[in-house]
Amino acid sequence: MPESTSRRAVLAAMAAMTVATAVGSVTVAAPAYAAPDAPDAPLPLPALRIPRTDMGVEQQPDSTIKWLQDAKLGMFIHWGVYSGPAKGEWWMHSAPVTPADYRKYVTDATDEQFTADAYDPAAWARLAKDFGARYVTLTTRHHDGFALWPLNHPNSWNSGQAPLGRDFVKDYVAAVRAAGLKVGLYYSPIDWRYPGYYDVRGTHCAPNPWNYTTDPAHKENARVMKTEVYQSVKELVTRYGPIDDLWWDGGWVAEQGSDADGAFFWEPGRYRDPANEWPVDAVYGETDGDGRPLGLMGMVRKHQPGIVATSRSGWTGDYASDEGPSVPSGAIRTGLVEKVFTVDGTWGYNSGATVMSYGTAMDILVNCWVRNMTAMVNVGPDRHGTVSDAQAGLLRRIGTFMASCGRSVYGTRGGPWHPVDGQYGFTCKDDTFYVHLLPGYSGTSFTTPSLGDARIVRAFDVRTGAGLAYSADGDGRVTITGIDRTAHPEDSVVGVTLDRSVQPADITVGRTATADSEESSKGNTAARAVDGSTSTRWCAADSGTGHWLKVDLGSPRSLTGTRIAWELDGTNYRYTIEGSVDNRTWSTLADNTATTSTSQVQVALFRTRARYVRVTVTGLPSGAWASIRNFEVYDRPFSAELGS
Repeated sequence: MPESTSRRAVLAAMAAMTVATAVGSVTVAAPAYAAPDAPDAPLPLPALRIPRTDMGVEQQPDSTIKWLQDAKLGMFIHWGVYSGPAKGEWWMHSAPVTPADYRKYVTDATDEQFTADAYDPAAWARLAKDFGARYVTLTTRHHDGFALWPLNHPNSWNSGQAPLGRDFVKDYVAAVRAAGLKVGLYYSPIDWRYPGYYDVRGTHCAPNPWNYTTDPAHKENARVMKTEVYQSVKELVTRYGPIDDLWWDGGWVAEQGSDADGAFFWEPGRYRDPANEWPVDAVYGETDGDGRPLGLMGMVRKHQPGIVATSRSGWTGDYASDEGPSVPSGAIRTGLVEKVFTVDGTWGYNSGATVMSYGTAMDILVNCWVRNMTAMVNVGPDRHGTVSDAQAGLLRRIGTFMASCGRSVYGTRGGPWHPVDGQYGFTCKDDTFYVHLLPGYSGTSFTTPSLGDARIVRAFDVRTGAGLAYSADGDGRVTITGIDRTAHPEDSVVGVTLDRSVQPADITVGRTATADSEESSKGNTAARAVDGSTSTRWCAADSGTGHWLKVDLGSPRSLTGTRIAWELDGTNYRYTIEGSVDNRTWSTLADNTATTSTSQVQVALFRTRARYVRVTVTGLPSGAWASIRNFEVYDRPFSAELGS
């Protein structure tokens, strides 16, 4: 972790959607971030996450990251040599301590020695379960360069060496798996032991705490450091069985610029460049089946095809990271964003720190969940391997809330409406949405935004399960009364069950789709546009216009609109949407033959009755083909998707 917890901002999110013009009766969609108080407003669609390809590596599809979206709560563990001096994980840097003296925290018998004599990863896993976490992530190596496993590299410093002689990662992975939790490994390529980290070309040494100065030999020193990183990652993804999450931290070189700015050195994508100035020896690197040298994520995906990874190696990552104790505010996040914060002031154990209050921790957590974010909360065990009573007590108190109110968190998505900062927010799943009332909201009643075409079936106190009185207004709102705000004022949770799913659902999934042209040799058939996945697509067999995609809904339905996710963003697809009851006579539902929009996701709102819906691509820019990731049709009123 960086020394300053606010150094990293939330990564840029997906582009906003565009509402297409339509022919006939049109309902104009609400802005992407509107206050949820418009009367009779239809419910918004869940936002789409569209995997992107960066450095030759495509982000994992929704089906692969779903476990992390559903988990909503994880436990982070920062533990290493820095736990000995007990002044935080950046102690070597901030003191500063020379690499030679820093080693003494392992070898010298003092009251600051990292002994790990009480190391019990099963106890950590029990704490995670008590906390309500669904996954755990351990720092296998932090910026000090100490590996918590017997790393096979001639310049490595690791726990397999005397006096420890242990493979902490092996025991940790086994314990977390045995507890039924997902396994995460943190790894930092940064290594303060190497002067070359600050002087990768040996021509201009960056400022550093140890007064390393420019030296031509540093270029080779940096190359050796890079080879150790490749060997480390290779071992972590091959020795310990399936790993669910790889938490990269620190691709920025010489503590300057961004992680992506350091990609020239680390080569974090699918492949390495054979002409790179810092080549990786064959014994430490790997190749694909064609003999091409793999980059860091190429190597990771080769051995762990189902793993998810952060962006902090320089590659874009499968999900975004929001670090630090700031309370999330504003709109619901699009895609997957993981909030990470520590309860103990620093990430590594700090004997002088004050543990975060329960109210502060809950404020961060609830404001994550109502914004569709997952949260991972860090503890720092001491030099023996023990999590302090204060840290453990806070986590277990949160676990008590999760035991009684977890149904309003686990497996939910933020929404269906945006939260109101400091007052309340929403989560939803299937036919139930949950109102999370924060301390800033006063009163024992709550009036929902308009339920659109849905009707309330039941309102209840989530903590006790007891029913709550409610009354429906003429504009589709519901007022719930008698809410208990005293039992758990940090988050008073009310459940509302509807007579249908909370958010409108795409009715094309699994239906029969056909097209006049298919790129069948690559599997880009019509069926791929209605499989509910944005990582697959239909594509015509050539770059011509006039190609169409059609879906058969099985019987005539009353329809309210469509949403199309095109293959490419920033591309001007021009098209028409038509409907038919009998597959012979067609009516135009939306005419976008002259659109100038380049948004990847576009919505057309209309009212019609049809069994068949067809989109025809009438115009394309040079280099683009008719290609659709998702062709969605809706039979309920809906407004613009949520997301920022």
